Amino acid sequence: MLPITLVETDRDDFEGPIVELWRGESFIGMVFHDGTDSIVQIYPDGDGDVHDVAVAELQALLDTAVRIVDPDAMEDELAALREAAGGPNSDEGDDWDSVHPATASLLSEFDARAVHRTEDGEGFFPRSLGQSFIARCEELDLAVVEMEGFEFRGGELSADSSMDLAVTPQAMMSWPEFRTYANTTAASALSDWQDRESVVIAFVFQQPDTELIVA
Repeated sequence: MLPITLVETDRDDFEGPIVELWRGESFIGMVFHDGTDSIVQIYPDGDGDVHDVAVAELQALLDTAVRIVDPDAMEDELAALREAAGGPNSDEGDDWDSVHPATASLLSEFDARAVHRTEDGEGFFPRSLGQSFIARCEELDLAVVEMEGFEFRGGELSADSSMDLAVTPQAMMSWPEFRTYANTTAASALSDWQDRESVVIAFVFQQPDTELIVA
């Protein structure tokens, strides 16, 4: 059974973004915000039969979709992260305060959208999400400096040497120049990589203070 993928789109009859749910070429349903709540609609297949969806998969998909369609979801999540870290005024909150704001914003948006995460925390993201990740790094003043593609089937990862990128630091460039250079290079490389649902991407990005972060 193919995994379900999310596709963010806009429609003239909705004010905010819509998240469509697809399994291969089959439309499963969509998630949208009606101004009060996030709503999910699940449709029958072309023969009028039901779609079987694993509960854990559906829950993860809906959590991600809500972050996209609900205008207040990100603010609520950041507040929850601060509370989990002990709050900005507590001793435990020092760990949160030490995180670069751009990194905190990026990870709060994308962490839950990883389709797999190793025991040491490294995330692997859908190939279809790659360009959005890179574009968001550019917006947040972060630079994608390493990127590696894997096949992810049956819960197992296998590396593909044709999908591997490391951007070499350029000493003669200012940070804004290098950031855009790195992100443009990453976006260009990704556009040439294999475009299959089984492909997942691992990212390493760099902050303006040169610290490297594994997504």
